[in-house]
Amino acid sequence: MKLERSEQSEFLPAPKITKVGDYLYTSTIYPIASDNGVVLSNSNMGQMGPSDIELQTSLCFEKLEDYLKIFNSDFSKLIKVEVCLASEHDFFEFKSIWKNKVGNKLPARTTLVVGDNFPMPNCKISLDAIALEGESNLKLEYLNDPDSDANIEAECASHAVRAGDLVFCSAFTATDFINGIAVGKPPGFPNYGNNAQMQMEYICERLNRVLSQVGTSLENCVDSQLYETDLLNFHAVDGVTASYMGVCPPRSSMAVNSLIVPGALCTPNLTVVIPNDNLKKTQSFDGLRWHPVSVRGVNFSPTMIVGDWRFFAGQIPTNDFKSYEGVPDGMKNTLSEIEKQTNFTMELLTEQLQANQTDWDNCYQVRMYLIEPTRDFRIFKRTWEKLFPDPSKSPSLTYVPSVQENGKTGIMFDGPLIEIDPSCISK
Repeated sequence: MKLERSEQSEFLPAPKITKVGDYLYTSTIYPIASDNGVVLSNSNMGQMGPSDIELQTSLCFEKLEDYLKIFNSDFSKLIKVEVCLASEHDFFEFKSIWKNKVGNKLPARTTLVVGDNFPMPNCKISLDAIALEGESNLKLEYLNDPDSDANIEAECASHAVRAGDLVFCSAFTATDFINGIAVGKPPGFPNYGNNAQMQMEYICERLNRVLSQVGTSLENCVDSQLYETDLLNFHAVDGVTASYMGVCPPRSSMAVNSLIVPGALCTPNLTVVIPNDNLKKTQSFDGLRWHPVSVRGVNFSPTMIVGDWRFFAGQIPTNDFKSYEGVPDGMKNTLSEIEKQTNFTMELLTEQLQANQTDWDNCYQVRMYLIEPTRDFRIFKRTWEKLFPDPSKSPSLTYVPSVQENGKTGIMFDGPLIEIDPSCISK
């Protein structure tokens, strides 16, 4: 597969969009028109004028349209959009703009609520997207649950979209799209069952119905991000995904402030392969200093090799998953914690990429999670620019603020400030 990158994003140390084979991956798009910051409504107009979320969503889609044009693509080629909102209460207005932009061809979508944790004040939304390049001969197939199409009205998004031999799934919660969360402990019996476990089982059963229509299942999941509002639910959810996925895919397990549906505790963001002789899952442990399966008993693959694709689990700055690489307490005003953690995490990942026949030149996307974005984003950006001084050789960069509903760290244990999740192709 050939990899091409566009010019640099206006506000990120990364290309606007990267082409890998038939697929396009954007960097995160923010509602920024100039150095004056995000676009805001005229507060003097009140309810008579457009809202902040309306203006900001519209601007993000204008930018997305421009990004796609770089490779002769457009909204009809959208496969999936991943959205971060500051507040769940903005979803309805976001959805109105979304529906007008995408029309009747409904991409898959992940929608996360991250709170007031964007790297600029007053920001209500960010988004990134996956699409087909304009000259691609691949056909998009929009997949929905054969048992119900209620998601069409409620979410205006498909359960999944097939593009070639890859299926990109929406990160829907355990909702029936009519009344809300569909499963939970029986009323009056608080000691029977586990709500997070029930929700994940509901999601997995539905996704298997969706995926079966194109001859695949969750056993062929090759990349995943698990989002939860409370990391205390992780153990229950981890066991469910293991029971459905067989050889579990690489994963980032991150917290978010909340999810769109009240009471939702978790949602998986998945990429699934339709297997053939050239595309089979192969788990790799090469290039690791440590792996949590042996340390903590969790279920994921550090690396998944699928033909030319290389999917990697999110990495944090630790040598052993028991401690983290940071700045000594006595030097915290002299040295940068986020700089050191970023560099160390990238050092670990470099070893892992090289051991699996790839490198940063062949990395097309990095998901980056920060737990203190309003404090650390500026120094992270400077650190990233040193790692990739030539933006034409850097991956697309997508960013998710990661904080639990209770305000605690979005990473699995205290100390790490960053998690980095790369996706590559082989050399």
